[in-house]
Amino acid sequence: MKVESKTVDIKKSSKEIFEFLTDFNHFSLLLPDKVENWKATKDSCSFTIKGLTDFGMKISETKPYSFIVISNDEQIPMPIKFLFTWNLIENASSCKVKACFDVDVNAMMAMMIKKPLSQFVDILVEKLKEKMEAV
Repeated sequence: MKVESKTVDIKKSSKEIFEFLTDFNHFSLLLPDKVENWKATKDSCSFTIKGLTDFGMKISETKPYSFIVISNDEQIPMPIKFLFTWNLIENASSCKVKACFDVDVNAMMAMMIKKPLSQFVDILVEKLKEKMEAV
């Protein structure tokens, strides 16, 4: 199942946004209140979503100033496998950003998580825009 956020236009360079997103220590600024037990290093993080499960993520691939791919951190056992991608497209005075969450789940689970996951990725891009433009 693939869920894509809306595209936001952020008045910062793709370099600034890329550098922010490639350090998980910044991610706590983007997460909703339902996240607990946040722990992060530059390249990986772990957390719990209230009422759900523990999550572990790591940066698995990057292309400077264009995209960042985040995947499961194998050190944290999870019932699902996913890829979470940030896509950055630089314009003259801003950068278009879109997040995509690709998760391997059965059809029944997809029906249950599609709407909350869609809301989650939209919150991430909105908060990214808010935090980046506040600086």
